[in-house]
Amino acid sequence: MEVDVEAIRSRIKEIIAQVTGIPVAEIGDRVSLVEDLDLDSLSLMEIGVDVDYEYRLGLGDEALQGIGSVEDAVTLVRDTLAARAVA
Repeated sequence: MEVDVEAIRSRIKEIIAQVTGIPVAEIGDRVSLVEDLDLDSLSLMEIGVDVDYEYRLGLGDEALQGIGSVEDAVTLVRDTLAARAVA
């Protein structure tokens, strides 16, 4: 099963926009959620939970807390989906 990284990246940006109210166009691929977007821990957790729910990853809080950037979220989703496809 091929994982569409661009579709994942686009959807994650939409999730971030929904949680923060920041327009998708202003969310860069390499943006840091804390340093660049100035998000607090509650917003970060909400984004993590929404990403987990969107892709039905079933990850724990610890894995979701590792999301510090758009790219971190993309990598987490891609790797989890790829591992599941192999299993």
